[in-house]
Amino acid sequence: MTRTVGYARELFSAEVAEEDAAALRRAGATRVYIDRRGAAAGPRYELERCVNSLTKGDTLLIANAVSLSPSVEHFVTTLTQLRTRGIEVRSLAEPALSTALGSNATPGEVMDALDGMRRRLIGLRTRQGLDAAIAAGRMPGRPRVMTDERIEIARELRTQKRSFAQIGRALGVSESAVRRALKPAPGAPTAQAKIE
Repeated sequence: MTRTVGYARELFSAEVAEEDAAALRRAGATRVYIDRRGAAAGPRYELERCVNSLTKGDTLLIANAVSLSPSVEHFVTTLTQLRTRGIEVRSLAEPALSTALGSNATPGEVMDALDGMRRRLIGLRTRQGLDAAIAAGRMPGRPRVMTDERIEIARELRTQKRSFAQIGRALGVSESAVRRALKPAPGAPTAQAKIE
């Protein structure tokens, strides 16, 4: 008797993992294994239990490829091992991925499918990095070049009728950085409005 077994991994929150599990059940999974968030860095015991429970003719149903694998290489290896055992893999989010990696796929279809997965993994890692930075109390992103001190100097130089380019050279920043820093806040009266 063939079965459809689901696997989900908590990538961001328990709620999203539960939503994935519910979607897998609606799609026909009779049992769903879920690895919780802490498993991202260490062994994923639920994935191991899930894979070990599968037999020839079964289908492994996943919400998306990145929930199954932390890398393209891991995904391809896992898919190959499962297909060797006679187990099919289906993804709810990427139905073409399993098909593209099948034996009848052209090299272009395989490369497109893997490239799409690689982009999703980069997005996932970026989001996890931003979340970690925020949790550690750091402001993610590029640091500001126009510090409060530089803004005050720029304002003073503007009152002396210096150009944005001259101010930028004096402060060692770009002209556009100076323009952005000295741009009036939305709704604030402009210098022209004050003169009138």
